[in-house]
Amino acid sequence: MSNRDRIARAAEEARLTAEEKAAKKTASADAPRKSRAKKAATPIRMKVVWDVCSSTGTAVKTFPYAEKPAAEADAIARTRSSGRPHVVRANKVPME
Repeated sequence: MSNRDRIARAAEEARLTAEEKAAKKTASADAPRKSRAKKAATPIRMKVVWDVCSSTGTAVKTFPYAEKPAAEADAIARTRSSGRPHVVRANKVPME
């Protein structure tokens, strides 16, 4: 088989594949598309609580939002008793 024949054969195969791809595109474009209704995610209600955290960042004790002074007093007491710093941090948790 000569080089000219090989080139002609490759060109013919490329033309046929291009025609097949075009036919598939028009067939898929004509088909009706199914739409899926997405469920709206219901937002989870959150509340803020105060966490007394150790120096590593782990929560040692949790207080309700209204009791911030008690949380700060507990953090100071834990810092004095253990010698390691404790801090008060706001944290959002899901409502019950």
